[in-house]
Amino acid sequence: MTNGQARLSLPTAIGLSISLLVPLFYNLLVGPLLLEPRLNGTSYALIGFGVLWGTTLALFLLVRVGEGQPLSSVGLQRLAWRWVLVAIGLGMALSLAVPLLTVLVSQVIPASETGTIDSATAQYPAWLLVVGVITAGVTEEVLFRAYPLERLIALTRKPWPSAAISFAGFVVLHAQSWNWAHIVGVVLPLGAVLTALYLWRRNVLFVVLVHTLIDLPLVFIAWMNE
Repeated sequence: MTNGQARLSLPTAIGLSISLLVPLFYNLLVGPLLLEPRLNGTSYALIGFGVLWGTTLALFLLVRVGEGQPLSSVGLQRLAWRWVLVAIGLGMALSLAVPLLTVLVSQVIPASETGTIDSATAQYPAWLLVVGVITAGVTEEVLFRAYPLERLIALTRKPWPSAAISFAGFVVLHAQSWNWAHIVGVVLPLGAVLTALYLWRRNVLFVVLVHTLIDLPLVFIAWMNE
């Protein structure tokens, strides 16, 4: 250890690669190039969800076995009821901000017909969006928030450069699925808020709940369209 910085161990290097690179490699290269042209939308989405869950479980296994640390070291710990209520309030408020942000940004960046909330809810059935909302809320917060933030902060002792790396991975993950208007208007600001919330509470269940509630209106929109 030098200058207050911890040494990067091999298991942690592998963990950072798993959390930040494996989902991006699949979402930006393997999925679009090899699988999407050969599968229908539902099958392709389910495989993508499976990749995220498998990566998350592999990361938990590495934390316990490879690093020899408890899952609390990546923010998986009890969430008091008052913080559950705070997370619900924040999630609902931020979900209401999504259409407002979308309208504001559409005045500057014209949205294409693909990669929008409307196209997503029209393309997929409500049950699949339920799976997608839960998957995103849990796996993205573990892979792109809790693990990289905890490990990078431990390595560098600097929260904001660590947050920048985590935030960048989260934004790039969404680059293939959403258009630029949605990325600039929704993914960037809400990704920054979720990153700040994790740094505030250091509890992954807190941000999982907020993230899930932000995305939940997608399900209701799809149900109304069916």
